[in-house]
Amino acid sequence: MTSSFNDRMPVLPCMLDVPRLDDMEAQFLAFWTTMRRNIYGYNRKSMLDISMQRKAKNLAADAHKRRLREAGLSSVKTELRPALTALAREGARLSGPATANDVHVLAAALHAESGWMRDVSTWIMQQMLRHVAGGGRGFALPPVILAGPPGIGKSHYARKLADLAGTPVRMIDVGGGSAGFRISGTEKGWGTEQPGVPVETILARKVANPLMIVDEIDKAGIARSTRGSSTSIVTSLLQMLETGTARHFECPFHRIAFDMSRVVWIMTANDVDRIPAPLRDRSRLFILPKLSAVDAIRHFDRLTADCEDEAGRDRCRVFIEKMSHRSEGISLRQIGMLADTLNVPAAPLYQ
Repeated sequence: MTSSFNDRMPVLPCMLDVPRLDDMEAQFLAFWTTMRRNIYGYNRKSMLDISMQRKAKNLAADAHKRRLREAGLSSVKTELRPALTALAREGARLSGPATANDVHVLAAALHAESGWMRDVSTWIMQQMLRHVAGGGRGFALPPVILAGPPGIGKSHYARKLADLAGTPVRMIDVGGGSAGFRISGTEKGWGTEQPGVPVETILARKVANPLMIVDEIDKAGIARSTRGSSTSIVTSLLQMLETGTARHFECPFHRIAFDMSRVVWIMTANDVDRIPAPLRDRSRLFILPKLSAVDAIRHFDRLTADCEDEAGRDRCRVFIEKMSHRSEGISLRQIGMLADTLNVPAAPLYQ
């Protein structure tokens, strides 16, 4: 596990750090009490009567409303404001490797986990070494597309990368619904109002550079609201993938600008030809082949390292090699099932 930065970056404008109404009331009451003590000393005349207390609270309420209007928080529900003001006040953490050595450790762990994706791991290592050498803070990558046949571990690889970098990860499944609000969030006119997954993650985890996995981006389509307006994953993604627009992304749910420029995006696809051209132009595309017999057997050996049934392992190796040479190849899920037959812990489900 690599060490991580504890550096923070502003994700929301500092003007959103509006005090709670109770705190402002306490400040107004304390200020008025201090003024009267300066005039009358510490006696009964310096104490605020009921009408004075009411007036102080009314003044505090007016000041609080004015601060909310100035910050653009007037339209935000009361129960949602504390998370926004806390993020504006404290900023968000930048998680990830802090040194070149940390980067090498991360890359080595990735290669050990998914050796068949060595080209991707090498590229990630080079990007992160350049980032760290230039004084960059936290985990950072340009947008990436991992394209290849199903079952070779594309999504698992991305989740492992987030785990090694110590940053939160969220999965956005395009195949389960093509609405762009999963990326950008929704406003009035949709069945439900909610922030997008990236904004939701940053608010919940207080991390500025979470990793978003957009699964099956080649299935991207268009969704329509109850009022006829439309949205798409591609349109929503484009404003996130461009650093300039991501830095000033206005959440349609909160109606507040967030700096989303440090969110890391990894997209997966099975059919390269169906990946939308605008996404290909803005991302580093890796076209991954099916598992080779060597990589498949090496993965099986890693899963069954504690198995004492060597004869059973040999039979499985022969089967894996035979399957690897077929046109459809063999998937990691199938390899995990073979490992399970030898009474070793089953492999995780790969995509």
